[in-house]
Amino acid sequence: MTHCIAHNISSPLGWTSEENFAAVLQGRTKLTTHKGKWALPQSFVASLFDDNAVEERFNSHVGDVGLALSRFEMLVVLSVKQAAEQAQINLSSSDVGIVLATTKGNVELLSPTNQPHIPRQRMLIGPSAAAIAHALGSPNMPHVVCNACISGAHALLFAHRLLEMGLYRQVVVCGCDVQSAFIVSGFQSFKAFSQAPCKPFDLYRDGLNLGESAATMILSTTEPTTQRAWHIVGGAVRNDAYHISSPSKKGEGCFRALVATGVNDAENIAFVSAHGTATPYNDEMEAKALHRAGLSAVPVNALKGIYGHTMGAAGVLETILSMMSIEDGTVLPTIGFSELGVSKPLLISAQAQPTSKRSFVKMLSGFGGCNVAMRWQWGENTANGNETQGQSKALPTLTPLRRVQITPQEVQIDGHTLAIDNPNGALLTAIYKQWANDYPKFYKMDGLSRLAFVAGELLTKGAEGLPSMALDDNAAIVFVGNSGSLASDIKYQGTIQQADNFFPSPAHFVYTLPNIATGELAIRHNVHGETAFLIASQPHEAQMGTLLQSAAMDGETKQVVGGWLEYEDDTHFEVQITLYNVERGA
Repeated sequence: MTHCIAHNISSPLGWTSEENFAAVLQGRTKLTTHKGKWALPQSFVASLFDDNAVEERFNSHVGDVGLALSRFEMLVVLSVKQAAEQAQINLSSSDVGIVLATTKGNVELLSPTNQPHIPRQRMLIGPSAAAIAHALGSPNMPHVVCNACISGAHALLFAHRLLEMGLYRQVVVCGCDVQSAFIVSGFQSFKAFSQAPCKPFDLYRDGLNLGESAATMILSTTEPTTQRAWHIVGGAVRNDAYHISSPSKKGEGCFRALVATGVNDAENIAFVSAHGTATPYNDEMEAKALHRAGLSAVPVNALKGIYGHTMGAAGVLETILSMMSIEDGTVLPTIGFSELGVSKPLLISAQAQPTSKRSFVKMLSGFGGCNVAMRWQWGENTANGNETQGQSKALPTLTPLRRVQITPQEVQIDGHTLAIDNPNGALLTAIYKQWANDYPKFYKMDGLSRLAFVAGELLTKGAEGLPSMALDDNAAIVFVGNSGSLASDIKYQGTIQQADNFFPSPAHFVYTLPNIATGELAIRHNVHGETAFLIASQPHEAQMGTLLQSAAMDGETKQVVGGWLEYEDDTHFEVQITLYNVERGA
């Protein structure tokens, strides 16, 4: 059983979980209108740290760590160190793992004038994670979950699986994102912002706000010293297989994640902590998913009206506050809510409500069609949730069925080289025309998604006389890479770099999330299983096996499609992906 043994929230509202919880109870927020911030032409509402607040806190509480850290990296180190001190664990121990969850990491370093003293290689999340590990004194390279808005909660589920696989004694999970012109302008290009503090689930909601923070939880499978410890009951990630930037109209992936997590005993659930971005489509989708899952009579709250959307931190931050609220006997209010504005009934209130129940559900959704749900229990495990995920130490076996490798020089299926008619030198387009040619959306994709797409076509359609193979509805799609979406990040940065040539494009911005590649594959093959993008510096076989096997720890996963996916430009790319069957012991 996986327990939470310590936690920290470092946000504009305070540097400890306790300070943040007190602020939430008092209804305080740092959501503020920012005009002229980062020389952006439009104002926006966000919860941001005061200028130099992170640097000053770091210098006074951590000090010299032997290398210069970015603001993002400082914030992670601050939060992790506070949680580690609370748990009294030694971060330099090899059996203490680290999982970092972030949506965009150091993306602000793409601007040459932003923190110019930081090495530019740390635009990549892998080198940034290595710098964080060095600052923490950890001998372990952090695992990095880069899965859009669900990254934080997905990282908690991933860490839970690593513990159940016996790889670590404790795992530190930190979710963190800081805001920048890159991120804010991208959401502005989607016209997704409200010009006032957001109103989750409200009739007059008109968009989201952004926020920044770091939040850390330390998980362990050792027996807790108190009977009032928090533990994971279940969790699941599911994909909509619908659209890369719009949620399923039926809440399909969200509904499936809830059901797989185990929510059939609604009477034992104190509340659901919803994603609640206050965008019209997200809140409507969540209401439908909750209704379908039989949770309409369970109280629901959302915390974006206080913190804004903290992206990679959201899943961890909102889980911690949910834990503290149950310990306080309280269902936290949904600040900004006044009148229900979704088509299905929800028990939602702008005032705090009492509760004596000890279980809650956390849910999040994100671009790429990804959705996560997790259920937590305080004290003895009396909930009737589905505990199949990661609770058995009998590890599943991955049996390879077919392997595809594509580089600029060669295309192979199961070691056999394919002849590709490529007169124009555009290999990925040539593969598409030869083996698909029935999916016009291919031409709208970025290079990373195109690479994943054509590999998926070869994997399932076969070649050289090989039979076609359909993907199971609950197949997991897991890609691992070093550069992530950097090629698209650079392209998008070019649209906002010059004030006199400022034209942020939503079509470019959506592909600045590497997990979009998994969403494109899920849509193409109508796959609703777990989807994830993880960061690693190299395709090491043992590490890759661990990452793919973690997805198979979900008891409903029957196949895994996954492997290395790396794209720099049209002449530098590589994909090595395999279709596996998941086999489980009796």
